[in-house]
Amino acid sequence: MLFYRQFVERDDYDLFVVTDRSDFSSDRFPYLIFEHPKIIRRLMKTRLALFAHDYVHVLGGARIPTSILEAARHFKPDVIMTGAETWMADLAANLAMQLKIPLVGHFMDWPTFAMMGHSWVKRHASDKFRRRYQRCDLAFGICPEMLETLGAHRNAHVFYPSGQAGESKTPKSRRTHGNSFTVLFAGNLGQWYGRMLECLVPHFRRENDVQLRIAGGNALWGDEVEKSLRQEGTYLGFLKGAEYKSAFDNSDALLLIMGFGAESRLIESTSFKSKLADYLTSGLPLVVWGPDYCTAVRHASRENFAEVVTTDDPGEVVAAVKALARNPSRSAELVKNGFLFWEKNLNANRVMPQALHAINTVRKDTKL
Repeated sequence: MLFYRQFVERDDYDLFVVTDRSDFSSDRFPYLIFEHPKIIRRLMKTRLALFAHDYVHVLGGARIPTSILEAARHFKPDVIMTGAETWMADLAANLAMQLKIPLVGHFMDWPTFAMMGHSWVKRHASDKFRRRYQRCDLAFGICPEMLETLGAHRNAHVFYPSGQAGESKTPKSRRTHGNSFTVLFAGNLGQWYGRMLECLVPHFRRENDVQLRIAGGNALWGDEVEKSLRQEGTYLGFLKGAEYKSAFDNSDALLLIMGFGAESRLIESTSFKSKLADYLTSGLPLVVWGPDYCTAVRHASRENFAEVVTTDDPGEVVAAVKALARNPSRSAELVKNGFLFWEKNLNANRVMPQALHAINTVRKDTKL
């Protein structure tokens, strides 16, 4: 979705898309859907599914289907652009080499995040991710920490997840209705995020002056827990459009979390939460809960745009929210600093021209 938001929802260049999403369709640009061999698709529906995913991660992009090669030659692209996390980046690299045109890679999430496959394949995926980085003629990293981890490159740039063009928003005043200061988490409830929130909920239940609201999908906490959270009004479900906006309008602060465990360290120290593009223009103060090495804490501490909690103690999160509720001037300071960071690094009007300039430069240099 981030890639779509940054590069597809634009009309200043021609676009042809190759995807493995069987449900994908568009009337805005031409596209082709890549299909794996029938036996692999069948295996993915059986108890041998992990082996099928192993095949895809290791060999899925090794061969360029004739239909894709012919379509690319007919379209005559100036560059091949790819998200570097999946096997399709290998297909993109091979296609760029075949057509003798530049490869532009976007390194947004470490490839093992939510990846299906055996452990040895996940180790292989990390090595492959680094090799893809070196194959790129131009590499965009989602944050400085991603590029630091990937290492030296001849042409790499930071490209944060840009938000929509917008105007400065003044800090919102504390809501006059309602008795409690409400903090909202809106995002992915899978992996470790749901477990952290489940640990946090009981601590907010003990409080009368602050409350937690949760919105999102992929929750792993089970039907009984979800039923209880819905009944007490803590869990709002997966929200879109007007419902999503209403949740923000009825909140006093926002919560962003990043995992503490060893399983999440590499991911959380190299990723940058795309929701910050919306959070930092919401007019609401932000609380970041995560280890000191995670990108959100590092950015928030450096730029002073959020209260940070760097221990895994849920009680410390509640204490930070209560302190924020008592200090409206601190809230205003955080919102102001957040918008300044957004204006410089996440505003599409500012950062997209820079990215397009880098792409045009590598395109022209390759033709020389």
